[in-house]
Amino acid sequence: MKDARDVYRERTWAPTWVWALLSVVGLASVGGVLLGGEEAASPWLVVVGALLVGLVSCFSRLDVEVLRRSLRVGFGPVRVARKHIAYGDIESARPVKYRPVRDFGGWGIRWRGGKTAWTIRGNRAVRVRLRSGKRIFVGSEHSQRLAYRVQAAAELERRAQRRRKAR
Repeated sequence: MKDARDVYRERTWAPTWVWALLSVVGLASVGGVLLGGEEAASPWLVVVGALLVGLVSCFSRLDVEVLRRSLRVGFGPVRVARKHIAYGDIESARPVKYRPVRDFGGWGIRWRGGKTAWTIRGNRAVRVRLRSGKRIFVGSEHSQRLAYRVQAAAELERRAQRRRKAR
């Protein structure tokens, strides 16, 4: 590896049941309008269906990127929700197994007791501990690899900061 901060990307897609739900809602909305006649062709059915399909699409995947200067986490193809974490703010990064429902109340962007989770599926994450004391759980199907890259990048940044202070 040339540099721990070489770009590393991981994309995790929503579980199959989410896609099945999205398909059913979309088909029910369109089918209700096309086959239901005048009564079923309520504009509300179309609006609600479109909103649900749009919402699920916006949160259909979790992208995690170890960039040159920061860790970036974002949901969906249009990145409706996104977070940048500067390596200088990171104290440590460790792979962990956790219980999404018990620990955070489910998947997605969740907050509980000074912790934040950015997850989409599974029970593996990287726990990023910030210098401020906050903890951020980043869902990952390759948590060992991701934790190594984030920890190495944070350590490189700490060394660079020490060199700058020594000047």
